[in-house]
Amino acid sequence: MSLLPEAALWPTSALGEALEALALRHDLLPRADASEAPPPPPTGLDTDLTQWLVRAGARLGIEALPVSAAVRELPAFLRHGGPALVAIEGAFLALDGVRRGRPIALCRDGRRVALDAEALAARVAQPLAAALQPEVARVLGAAGIAQARREQVSAAMIAARIGAQAVKGLVLLRLPAHAPFLRQCRRAGLHWRLLQITALFALLYGADLWGWSLIGGATLSGKLDWGWFAAWALLAFTLLPVQLLAGWSEAVFALETGRLLKSRLLAGALAMPPDLVRRRGVGEMIGQIMEAQALEGLALGGAFAVLVGLIELVLAGLVLRAGAAPVLHPALLAITAVGCAGFGLRVHRSISGWTRQRLRMTHYLIEAMTGHRTRLAQERPARRDASEDTRLAGYLRSARTMDRTALGFGAGLSLGWSLAALLALAPAMASAAPPAPTALAISLGGMLLAQRALGGIGGGLTSLSRARFAWGQVGAIFRSGNRAPQSGAATIAPVASGGGPLLEARDLRYTHAGSHTPVLQGANLAIAHGDRILIEGPSGGGKSTLASLLTGLRQPDGGLLLLAGLDRPTIGDAWHSHVTAAPQFHENHILSGTFAFNLLMGRQWPASEADLAEAAGLCEELGLGDLLRRMPGGLHQRIGETGWQLSHGERSRVFLARALLQRAAVTILDESFASLDPATMDQCLRTALARSETLVVIAHP
Repeated sequence: MSLLPEAALWPTSALGEALEALALRHDLLPRADASEAPPPPPTGLDTDLTQWLVRAGARLGIEALPVSAAVRELPAFLRHGGPALVAIEGAFLALDGVRRGRPIALCRDGRRVALDAEALAARVAQPLAAALQPEVARVLGAAGIAQARREQVSAAMIAARIGAQAVKGLVLLRLPAHAPFLRQCRRAGLHWRLLQITALFALLYGADLWGWSLIGGATLSGKLDWGWFAAWALLAFTLLPVQLLAGWSEAVFALETGRLLKSRLLAGALAMPPDLVRRRGVGEMIGQIMEAQALEGLALGGAFAVLVGLIELVLAGLVLRAGAAPVLHPALLAITAVGCAGFGLRVHRSISGWTRQRLRMTHYLIEAMTGHRTRLAQERPARRDASEDTRLAGYLRSARTMDRTALGFGAGLSLGWSLAALLALAPAMASAAPPAPTALAISLGGMLLAQRALGGIGGGLTSLSRARFAWGQVGAIFRSGNRAPQSGAATIAPVASGGGPLLEARDLRYTHAGSHTPVLQGANLAIAHGDRILIEGPSGGGKSTLASLLTGLRQPDGGLLLLAGLDRPTIGDAWHSHVTAAPQFHENHILSGTFAFNLLMGRQWPASEADLAEAAGLCEELGLGDLLRRMPGGLHQRIGETGWQLSHGERSRVFLARALLQRAAVTILDESFASLDPATMDQCLRTALARSETLVVIAHP
């Protein structure tokens, strides 16, 4: 068992240096741009060092992701979790990777030492085990366990008790999703993987041709015997591991590329402006999701098909050079390849037209199904049916056009090449010295190989065409992922009463996209700690817009917005943890999940027992206690579209509880009491006043 050297433990004062050293070693931070290590964590943050690491990592341009692992899963994490920082005995271990199943620690002096995963996991979980030692000792004493066996039995009992407990203080280091996509691909080694795949396929097809040339040459020369056949069989058997390796490499390349693509699209979707998302209908968003799912499979499948087809095409050209028409056949193959590219543009236009019609149909059908009851009650049947028939007719026309074009591209290209290649043999056959049977056999083999290559390229180009259109639909989301989130570097301290405005707006101005008239102009507001403020106004007067500006969901077009004297760029996205809101009913949602998750989604999840107890107590105060007792699973009952259905008033109180449980410095309730009866509203308002540090209520006059 390897001992843990003292130099492998980084004290909290050197945590920034450990973070930067790991980032440099794993190419997460370019050496040319390496800056000074972040300053040491401020004193008093011993219980929140992981959050300091998140902010420090963002300053260095890397993502520090706090995670947790069950005690029984710690050895596996230590073997596969690097690069990572692991809290241990008041210090941190810089996990640098793995060697022969043993985790590698980066020492302060630059050395790398191999450690025993089981022993290291035991040291990381030691605080949990130590807390149980007295209780286990009492149980063993009462049970009369012999002293010689107590150590073994104690270890087994403690392992069983703490095996499922979560160990925190684990921070993974990786490139953020907004990092340049090519850099992420290079970091994942995809360029080497692609080169490996190309070389393997070239080797496979080259060896395949060579093997068939052995059999073909021996057959045509009349020298075929069991020795030649054994040589061919041995070659084919030898290539089996190469085929398996090529298939495995292709699958790994596809999985890793898909992971990076999905990560970037998710980051882009989260970074899109809320107003832009709101203006898109449900049908359009579902259409984009469909195209995003298709993009990965179509792009990778089409690219690999074209890659294999090009390899076959080059080999076919080399084979035809040794055949009966060494000049005419390669020239004809080149012309056919150019024609394939030209025909592919026509196929692309037809596929784009069909896909556009399909997305329009998706958007229309989703919106129609969402408003089905309204249409049945309000719209005339003849008009409704005529509209649907017109859309279906347009879709069928585009589908027929695409099918005809794709069929002509796939079958016509191969058939045209075969006929043209056979005709190209006519001059050689009609000459005074006809080609030898061997040359004819080589030409026929090259023609068949080229036909297969053209078919593969045609299918691959069709897939790439659909992927190109899909990219047009989701490209904006992908590009939105380039924007780095505002992490900020400031930590807001609680503002005491009389210490100045907690939240201050000066001359705020905001104009909705596509509008020329500001919805807010010259808005000024000062909110002190402990204030209870009521904002009233008519519909469309900008109340909800002001709330979204105060919570940081929208950025003002002008003016100044300060939280404890600091602006949004200084605080970053942590602004939301200090100023929270319960949006209007139509902009708030019950997510498919447990009742507890919907209440505590603003807290760290999974929830602790204390969080669950606090949520249950708040539900009682808001009049949701009867609901909890009616649901078989209580707080753990699944709710949402596929679960327990909540009434309008119950949903409103869940939204209110969700905001109050975030314990923000400022809580904004946007028409949260509109759907409640007077008695319930009075009960909920008293709870909100008692539970909020600073409260802003938005309502109609």
